[in-house]
Amino acid sequence: EGKTPLGDWSVFVGKDIIGAGDENLGKSLMKMFFYTLSEDNNLPKSILFMNSGVKVATLNEQAIEHLKVLENKGVDILVCGTCLNFYGLENELAVGRISNMYDITNAMKTAAKVITI
Repeated sequence: EGKTPLGDWSVFVGKDIIGAGDENLGKSLMKMFFYTLSEDNNLPKSILFMNSGVKVATLNEQAIEHLKVLENKGVDILVCGTCLNFYGLENELAVGRISNMYDITNAMKTAAKVITI
């Protein structure tokens, strides 16, 4: 089985919910977003988590399942180490790799487009 080629784009996740409003709905939307993305043939080259977005890669178990599928398909998942430390989640990372501002900024600069959710 060949790997799906990665697109020249990235997803930036700066919070643990999608949109403004109900928190449970926002977490559910996050899970659905990554499920939908994992089923697609047009995959991002990277997914970047900062601020409370790091909670998705540590605490949102259903989103983590879909992120692991994306990671297995070759998507680079970068999680802000400073942010993990701030929220006391440095030992909870379930998917992706601990990263820093330099690598996350570089991933943004080298992508043709960055989609912020």
